[in-house]
Amino acid sequence: MSQNILEKYADILREEINVKEISEFSSDTPIVKIYKPLGSQLSQKFGKDTGQIIANGKQGNVRETAEGIEVFSANGNTRQLAPTDYEITYEGLEGDNISLEGGTIVKLDLTLTPELQREGLAREISRFLNQMRKDADFPVDARVQMTYSSSDPELLAILTEFNDFFKEEALLLSITSATPTGDIIAEFTSEGRNLKIGLTR
Repeated sequence: MSQNILEKYADILREEINVKEISEFSSDTPIVKIYKPLGSQLSQKFGKDTGQIIANGKQGNVRETAEGIEVFSANGNTRQLAPTDYEITYEGLEGDNISLEGGTIVKLDLTLTPELQREGLAREISRFLNQMRKDADFPVDARVQMTYSSSDPELLAILTEFNDFFKEEALLLSITSATPTGDIIAEFTSEGRNLKIGLTR
């Protein structure tokens, strides 16, 4: 996947696969593309020459062509292989969360930073708010007021940090620290944290 395509569709990719950032893959270890001729495929086409073709492939005597690859030997003999005659692997790609497809290398960094953890919790609250709206049978475009109470400092900090996000995602007119009242009252809980919420049309 070219860098231009990544830049053009970055917003769509971030949304669809739920990632925070997309950047060009880099590695401290040199990545070597290796073509492995498949004996089961080649034997039907090349018979007794199959062993030599595989040996030449392992030695790296390979050139890419428009039709696939060309395997050559020191004496100048060449064999044209179609994409179904070989598989591609990469040396230098180690670790989990790496995927290869069509010559494109994708690696996911699944490290949960404090920022990502806060954002994940904010999204949980957003989903809870929208479920409350649904349970209260609010019109989908109705903007409502939210009151809340909590003794958990992290939840209170998230309500402040993601104030605009909640207003946009749950169509809130206001978010106010007060005894929860309204058309629907519910309690959000997460890992022992509690947030009591009221929504009013």
